[in-house]
Amino acid sequence: MWHARVFSGLAVLALGIAVIFFSRQLPYHSDYGPGPGFLPTWIGYVLAACAVVVTAQELRAANMKETFFQPRTRMAVKVLVIIATTFLLFPLLGFSVGFGLFICAAMLLVGGHRWATCGVVAIGTAVTIHFLFGHWLSIPLPMGLVGW
Repeated sequence: MWHARVFSGLAVLALGIAVIFFSRQLPYHSDYGPGPGFLPTWIGYVLAACAVVVTAQELRAANMKETFFQPRTRMAVKVLVIIATTFLLFPLLGFSVGFGLFICAAMLLVGGHRWATCGVVAIGTAVTIHFLFGHWLSIPLPMGLVGW
């Protein structure tokens, strides 16, 4: 687990540096006060600073012989794969159907629920998101080939 914590600390450090880099391309000041680059720049600095502190603490830790993948880590990797797959399928399936399938996959892989339960919840989620956001609140959601 030590390796995973050091790796994740370095990944968060890289994220903080990327946030700083991209937010510095936005105006830092505007005519009336802070510009659109003010908050993301400082968030990047704080994120990078916290990552440096956490990574330094882990590098000084005595227990370096832990395994990288623990049972809960495998579950987290499964969830990250499900999330990445869902985002890649949004243009094809649309937000409502894609998120319904995300719920179904997460319930199956993480929760161990039955197929029937996952299917009912997935359909209910897709229909609820479609009508709640698409019709009732009039928020345009990405639509796929299905039109949902």
